[in-house]
Amino acid sequence: MKKALGLAHFKTIPADSEIHVKGRIRKALVAIDVGVSELLLAKELGCDGVIAHHPAGGTARLEGYKVFRRHVDQMKEAGVPGDRAEEAVQAKYHQLEIQHHPDNYDQTTSAAKRLRIPLLSIHSPCDEIGRRMILKQIKGLNEDSTVAELVSRVNRLPEYGKAKSRVEVRLGSPKRKMGKVAISHAAYTNGGYDVARAYFQSGTGTLSYIHISDADLSKLHTDGVGNLIELGHIASDWLGINPLLKELEANGVEVNATTDLH
Repeated sequence: MKKALGLAHFKTIPADSEIHVKGRIRKALVAIDVGVSELLLAKELGCDGVIAHHPAGGTARLEGYKVFRRHVDQMKEAGVPGDRAEEAVQAKYHQLEIQHHPDNYDQTTSAAKRLRIPLLSIHSPCDEIGRRMILKQIKGLNEDSTVAELVSRVNRLPEYGKAKSRVEVRLGSPKRKMGKVAISHAAYTNGGYDVARAYFQSGTGTLSYIHISDADLSKLHTDGVGNLIELGHIASDWLGINPLLKELEANGVEVNATTDLH
């Protein structure tokens, strides 16, 4: 956890990340989603610990949605007025609280305790690591660069090159100038329609999400403003996880990742 926080430049563990079961880990199974089956797989493979990306349970599963407020800080950095940014997150923040309140936060963590296998979830720190990598990757492009040039830069990152999903221009056109770019990642989940609309109304020309719902995308098409690129969920997750795994391997932890993207 400390390694992840350091790479992400985070000072404290965010709400969507948690050490569920403490213990010493020498050989770790690493997966995007972890349930009881992944714990049993870890035992079968001789692993003595499991690292989940999405919150596997506990407080991180119930209250991880609080990280959604990071959208406010990111919007303000992109020039969205503070009151407009606050307004943009309200509806979905409430929706996420209602959505997660009935979650079974106890099943996987209790199984890990019974199996005596250390378990932790590291979500937004890894997403922030990935966000910083994308910002570095597109450095040097300017507002006159095209959306296609932006996509090409992102595709040079190995995780996107190897992924079965593709980086998609969901709104606008690859031929358009990209204008001012905002990488809207590492805030628990995508900001949906309201956050995207706030960006576009405040001067952002191209917005990047990891994923977006069809309903929100349809509303944005009706507005007909701006470019939106969808990078792909799993590739984006592994983009941020892989630097952490390299750090762990350098410190003697054997990593068993459940993907070909590592």
